[in-house]
Amino acid sequence: MPELPEVETVRAGLEQAWVGRTITEVTLRR
Repeated sequence: MPELPEVETVRAGLEQAWVGRTITEVTLRR
């Protein structure tokens, strides 16, 4: 499980890249 700060960083980056769009699929890789 990633640490929360790392998740927040990724989420913030995705939020800017995907603003105004709908995410239809999420793939988690370990």
